[in-house]
Amino acid sequence: MSQVYRTLKIRIPWRVVEERPDVLDLATRMHLAVEEYARRLLKELTGQEEPRLTAEELDRLLTPDRRELAHRIIEETFPKYGLKKYFSEWAKFFWRDVAFYRAIPLDVQLRVENERDVSTAVFVDLKSDVVRVRKLGIPPFAVKLKKSDISWIRRRLEEGAKLKLALLGVEKRDGEKDPTYGGLYVALVFAREVTQIEPKALVVVDVNRLDHYIKVGLVADGRVLELWKFPKKERIRKLEKIHAHISQLSRALARIDEDRGPRRALDLQRQLWKLEKKRFGIIRDVVINAAREIIKLAREHQAAIVVDTMEDGTYRELKERGGNGVRKHFLDGLGQLRRRLQALARWYGIPYVEERLYSTICPRCGVKMAMEDGRFMRCPTCGFRAHRDNVPVIWAEKRYWEILQKTKQPTFSATITFLTS
Repeated sequence: MSQVYRTLKIRIPWRVVEERPDVLDLATRMHLAVEEYARRLLKELTGQEEPRLTAEELDRLLTPDRRELAHRIIEETFPKYGLKKYFSEWAKFFWRDVAFYRAIPLDVQLRVENERDVSTAVFVDLKSDVVRVRKLGIPPFAVKLKKSDISWIRRRLEEGAKLKLALLGVEKRDGEKDPTYGGLYVALVFAREVTQIEPKALVVVDVNRLDHYIKVGLVADGRVLELWKFPKKERIRKLEKIHAHISQLSRALARIDEDRGPRRALDLQRQLWKLEKKRFGIIRDVVINAAREIIKLAREHQAAIVVDTMEDGTYRELKERGGNGVRKHFLDGLGQLRRRLQALARWYGIPYVEERLYSTICPRCGVKMAMEDGRFMRCPTCGFRAHRDNVPVIWAEKRYWEILQKTKQPTFSATITFLTS
């Protein structure tokens, strides 16, 4: 049995940030303290400035014998940013998670009915639908909970989870060096005990560019029983239209003389921001819905999830080759879906493995296949023919018993995965 985690990120409205500069100041100081702590700790452990580490590599580095080193760095770093003893004590207690997620844990209480307030730093009150943040050296402030937030919390409670801790953080977007200081949030971390299921089947996921769809196959007793694909064609067409509109606006913006048309340039830039936000929302929605359906299938059939995945280096190369164009953004959902599936699988006790299941190698004789019209692959040696997106599922069918044995090995770790609602 392992402890697993899910996190609800509650954004602090910009109005609060504008009215309360002390909130932004505190969150910024916390962020800077944690960044310096993590940087110094990793340099001590690896001898490198800001090494690029996977979650697994970091997990292996942060062994219990490094606790004293982490505590010393926290004690030296946090006072420089005016953080009182409370922050240091909680950071030392959760020193591994601070290094992983670069945010300081806060003690938290959840009121569902009429429980007595025990004066924690974060008080989540479902009776009045607010999150109160207090006792951090600044006047308290509150954030109104949305109906969707309340529903999310109640579903976690129904699953047997408990609210373990909270985080006050500053958003840092992928690929950007500096955080977005206006993007503040309170994250609520829920935990529960779960036992990994004994899989009786495989749900095989072929993660493609979104315009080539996400193919999913159910494999049981060594044969493919059913196939699905996500998302619906209408969503792909909508994304393609947004991509085309963004490209058109980008070209128009590049042609404008900034000295002669600043107002027009600003108008185009605002349109671009709006469209990019819309694109991000659609891709995120596609990922959330696809992950939900895949997890549902795995739970219904007591199946392990097997994701056909390319190497991280290959994935990065494809994105870089795509630049800022359509291909890059159709690839954006690939990494999101992998992370979300892995975290949800862990939460529900579903075995999750990533296997290289080929789409261009013949599953019958192992020869490199050639592409025909309509994304069909044909083997020049044995004549095998199938749609490219179905070939990985056929490979899983062929290697069924081997993969099934792999999925029966424990795959859980004790680290928190930030999976927002």
